Amino acid sequence: MNLSNQDFNYIRDYIKKNCGIALKDDKKYLVHQRLEPILKSYQINSFAELSIQLMKTASTKLREDIILAMTTNETSFFRDRHPFDTFEKFVLERFRKGFQTQKDKKFRIWSAGSSTGQEPYTIAMLIYEFVEKNKHEGFSIDNFVIAASDISTRALNKAKNATYYDAEINRGLSSERKNKYFKQVDKLWQLEKHIRNMVTFYQLNFMDSLARMGSFDMIFCRNVLIYFDQNTKKTVIRQFHRMLADSGLLILGAMENAHNESDMFKPIRYGSTLLYEKKRLSPTFLKT
Repeated sequence: MNLSNQDFNYIRDYIKKNCGIALKDDKKYLVHQRLEPILKSYQINSFAELSIQLMKTASTKLREDIILAMTTNETSFFRDRHPFDTFEKFVLERFRKGFQTQKDKKFRIWSAGSSTGQEPYTIAMLIYEFVEKNKHEGFSIDNFVIAASDISTRALNKAKNATYYDAEINRGLSSERKNKYFKQVDKLWQLEKHIRNMVTFYQLNFMDSLARMGSFDMIFCRNVLIYFDQNTKKTVIRQFHRMLADSGLLILGAMENAHNESDMFKPIRYGSTLLYEKKRLSPTFLKT
């Protein structure tokens, strides 16, 4: 199937409007490669016909399939490892110290762009282990709230079910944790219910207002912003700032940063991980 420049421009504008992904001129091949199977499955005869359908307001299912095809759901348990070491050794220890003066505090964490659930469940495992080690100090699972969101309802359905193939389990997960937190169901592995229950999943599009998610002490948003243009990144990061509690922490992917938002965040380096701590904004900045 031929993809004309005119249809490419219309389709990539549609993709940006609906999920924020900004495709450069050299990504025409990617649109062709990922959307051609969708055209065949819907019996759409050409990209020109697809453009016409999108102009007429596509069905929710077609829109979802296009977004799913264009978003990369590459993920694994303990992906890149060092951010989770930092969460365990630095972030949770910082919370532990603060807990001494505020025993009823809840530590709220958001995994933004959670895909099929590996990231928020990794966070849940680390919190469970932290509570196990520090029960004598009065900690409980109830001191923590983990929210997770993704644009894809299909990814979210898999995340909620928390059932994974061998290859998915063996990427990043130690045999000890595999045996501790998963049970085998036929040829699949399902996460134990007490860990599943620690995470609440939401369907969320970054092009919409994020405020309905509430406020957080920490936001994980890794390998999501790389797909957005600068204006969209800035808008999302400013929303993160508003949603974070005072001195709240933001962690981004290895290829992402908030250096351009130095008025909003103070960078903190811990080992190989760069975190961003929320700054209080001046009244003048808040008006801009």
